[in-house]
Amino acid sequence: MVPSHLDLTTAEEECGDSAMGRVRRAYATLGPGDRLEVVTGVAEHLFGIRAWSRRVGGEILEESTEGRCIRLVLRRPAASAS
Repeated sequence: MVPSHLDLTTAEEECGDSAMGRVRRAYATLGPGDRLEVVTGVAEHLFGIRAWSRRVGGEILEESTEGRCIRLVLRRPAASAS
């Protein structure tokens, strides 16, 4: 399954729409077990995304750096069986 993609490389240039707000909204559209790929050029975004992901029960599957771009792949937890 191809993860949804969120490009934050221009987030510092945008007014009124925070990078974390964009991550939260994109993550909210995921179904159980779905993945979100986040690309950013700002290292500080990583700290916030990691901490937030832990709070909501998300899992960071991948983290890589290529040049000035950092790529994270998050997975929303699968639905629990009741």
